[in-house]
Amino acid sequence: MTPKTDNASFDLTYLRNDFRGGLVAFLVAVPLCLGIALASGAPLFSGIIAGIVGGLVVGSLSGSQLSVAGPAAGLTTIVLSSIEKLGQFDAFLLAVTFAGALQIILGIVKAGGISHFFPSAVIKGMLAAIGLTLILKQIPHALGYDEDAEGEFEFLQKDGENTLSEILRAFQNPNVTAIIIAVVAAAIMLLWDRPAVKRNKVLGAVPGPLVVVVVGILMNELFRMTNPGMALGGNHLVMLPIASEVGGVLKLLTFPDFGQIANPQVYISAATIAIVASLETLLNVEATDKLDPLKRNSPANRELMAQGAGNVVSGLIGGLPVTSVIVRSSVSIMAGSRTKLAAIIHGVLLLVCVLLIPGLLNRIPLSALAAILILTGYKLAKFGLFQDMYKQGRTQFLPFIVTIIAILFTDLLVGIGIGLVVGIFFILRENYRSSHGGFQRESVGGGERIRINLSEHVSFLNKAGIADMLDNLPENTTVEIDGTQSLYIDHDILETIENFRDTAKRRNIRLYFLRPGDESLAAQEPEVEPVQDHQRSLAEYHRLFDNNRKWVQDRLQVDPDYFKNLAMGQSPKFLFIGCSDSRVPVSEITGTAPGEVFVHRNVANLVVSTDLNLLSVLQYAVEVLKVEHVIVCGHYGCGGVKASMQDKDLGLINKWLRNIKDVIRLHRSELNEIENEDQRFKRLVELNVVEQVYNLHKTSIIQKAYQREANIHVHGWVYDIREGLLKDMNVDVQRTFEEYGEIYRFRTAKDEKPKAEAVQKIAIALPGDGKSDGKSDGKSDFPQPVRR
Repeated sequence: MTPKTDNASFDLTYLRNDFRGGLVAFLVAVPLCLGIALASGAPLFSGIIAGIVGGLVVGSLSGSQLSVAGPAAGLTTIVLSSIEKLGQFDAFLLAVTFAGALQIILGIVKAGGISHFFPSAVIKGMLAAIGLTLILKQIPHALGYDEDAEGEFEFLQKDGENTLSEILRAFQNPNVTAIIIAVVAAAIMLLWDRPAVKRNKVLGAVPGPLVVVVVGILMNELFRMTNPGMALGGNHLVMLPIASEVGGVLKLLTFPDFGQIANPQVYISAATIAIVASLETLLNVEATDKLDPLKRNSPANRELMAQGAGNVVSGLIGGLPVTSVIVRSSVSIMAGSRTKLAAIIHGVLLLVCVLLIPGLLNRIPLSALAAILILTGYKLAKFGLFQDMYKQGRTQFLPFIVTIIAILFTDLLVGIGIGLVVGIFFILRENYRSSHGGFQRESVGGGERIRINLSEHVSFLNKAGIADMLDNLPENTTVEIDGTQSLYIDHDILETIENFRDTAKRRNIRLYFLRPGDESLAAQEPEVEPVQDHQRSLAEYHRLFDNNRKWVQDRLQVDPDYFKNLAMGQSPKFLFIGCSDSRVPVSEITGTAPGEVFVHRNVANLVVSTDLNLLSVLQYAVEVLKVEHVIVCGHYGCGGVKASMQDKDLGLINKWLRNIKDVIRLHRSELNEIENEDQRFKRLVELNVVEQVYNLHKTSIIQKAYQREANIHVHGWVYDIREGLLKDMNVDVQRTFEEYGEIYRFRTAKDEKPKAEAVQKIAIALPGDGKSDGKSDGKSDFPQPVRR
C-alpha cells in the first residue's frame, strides 16, 4: 500500500489533473502568445511557435514539474529594440539561437545557483503582484474594451495609456455582450470550485475553463443569430493567423539569416536576451515552486539548459525567445496540474489546434478568457497572503509590499530589482544584529566574566555588529569570545577581534578568543579558577531566561504590537504531529511563526487509535481550529524507530514501540531485501510515516471531516537532520484507500435512507409471522431480521 514517492520524469499518476492544467494553460496561451508577438513588433505566428516550443521542447527537458514556458511579456521591450537595431526579423532569430546556446553554457557552469539568493518575501510579493496585475489588465477585456492587446504587463503602455487610465476608458466604453459573457464565465468558474461539483463524477471530470470557453462561444453565436448587432467580432475575439491548408503553416515559418553571423549587434542582442530571459526564468521557477502543492524544488541549472535548448529551437524555426511564464504556470497549477505533462499537453494542444481548428479558436471571446485570468489573479493575491506576511513582521512585510507596488507601477524585472534592494537592506540589518548570541555574565573568583558565543556563520557583513559589540564591553572584566561552534569566521572578523586586544588592555579587559578547534579556556587562562559543574549547570539554566528576554526584545523591535496580536488568539492552518526528538525544531525547519502551527509530539511520531492525548489534539485542531493540513513528520536517525528494529527488552516503552514493529511486519518483504542496515533504517522511518498517515485517515475525526466536506488534507514528511531538508512522501491517501472506502468511511443519513427503504420493502414483500414489517421494536436502531 506504500505510494510512489519519487518524482519520475513522466508520472502518469496525475494524468487527469495534468490534462486539465495543460488544457487551461493552452486556452490562456493562445491570446497571450499573439499579444506578446504584436507588442514585440514580430510576426504574430512567431508567438505561437514560441508557445509550442515552450510546451514540447522545454516541457520535455525541464526539471521543473509545474513550470510552463512560452514567450514572455518581460522581453517585449528587448525584442522590439533588438529587431529595430538589427533591421530584419531573420537576423533577430539568429540572436535568439545564440542566446539559447549561451543559456545552455550558463546552466553547465551552474549559474542557476543565483536563484537561491532571492528572498522569499520578494518572491511572494512577485506572485501577489502578478495576481493583481492580471486582475487590473483583464478588467478592460472583461468590459469589452480590447484596444490594448493581451500580454502587456507594463504599467506604462506603448499607446500612451497606463494600467489605470486603460481601466477608466474601459468603464467609459463598455460592451454589454462582453460583460454578459464575462459575468456568466465568472459564475461558472466559481461554481466549478464548489466541492459538490468537484465530487460529481461527470462534472468533476470536465475542466471549468473548458466549460467557460464553450459557453462563451455558444453565447456569442446565439447573439450572432438572434441579434447580430450585439455579437462580438474583430479584436474582441482571439485572432490567430490561419493558413489556407495544413501544409501552408510551413509558409508562416521564418528562418535565421546566418549571413549576419559577423554582425556584432547580433551578439549584443543575444547576450541581452540570454541574461534577461535567464533571470526571468529563475524568478518564475522559484515562484512556481512556492505554488507547488507537493513543495518540490526545481533544479535551476537544468532549467537554464532546458530554456536554452528551447530558445535554440525557437530561433531556428521563427519563434520568439521563451522563458518560464508565471501566468501560464499559475493558471495550470490552479487548474490542478501536478507534473510536467501539463506543460507538454499545453504544447501539443497548441500545435494540433493551430493546424486543425484555428477557425474555432478565433471564435473564443476575450472576455471569457478574462474571467479565467481574473479569478486566477485573485487566487494569487488573496487577502490572507497579505495578513500572513504582515504577521511575520516588518522584515518580511516591507520587502513583500514594496515588491508588489514596484511591479504594479513599473514592470516585472524592475519591480523585482527594487524589491531585492529592500530585501538586501533587511538582510544586512539582520546580519549586523545576529553576529553573536548576546552576553552571558558569570561571577568567577570575585570578578565578572562575560561570555560571547559567535554565530555559526560570521561573514564580513557582521563586521559592524562585532565592532559595535566590542566597543560596548564594560571595563575591568574578563571577556571570552567563543567561536568554537562557528563553521566559518571571515578574515575581517578575526582581524577586528585581534585589533581590539590593544584597546582591551587599556580598559583593563582580559580578552580570550576561542577559535574553531580550541577545546577550552584553560589553555589560555590557567590562573582562572574553573567554574564548578553545578555552577555551570545553573548558568545554562538561567541562560534560557536571558535568551527569552533577548527574543522578546528582538520581536518588539520588529513589531511593537507582536505579543498583543499574538494574545488575541490562534488560527493555525497546520497540525504538526512529530517526534519528541530535540533536533526537530518545528518552527525553525518550516520557517513558521508562533500561532501558525499547532503541534503534538511523541516518541517516533506515532498515530495510535488508543492515544487519547493525540486524539484530543487532533479533534481540537480539526473541529475547533479548523486546520487545513495535518502533517505527520518523522526524521532520519529516529531513536524510537531504531529501537524497534532490535530485540532488546526496553521496559515500558516496549508497548509503544510495538506499533512500529507492526510496520515492520507489514513491510517485512521490502525491508528484508535491503542489505545495508542504514538504508533499511531510513526506509523504515519513511514507511512508519506513511503508515501513520494511513492511521490518521482511519480515525473518526478525519473521516467525519471528509463527511462534512471540510477542507482538510493529510501529509507525510521526513526530516533529514544531516541536511536540514524536509521530504514530502507524497502519500495519496484517497487513491490508496479507494478499495477500502467502505470499511473506514462513515455513512451519512443521506446514504442510509435508500438502504433502509430497500430493506423495508423486502421485509414487507416476504411472508412472515406478522412481525417482519420492518418496524423497530424499540430494542435496536437497526432493521429487524426477516423470519422465514
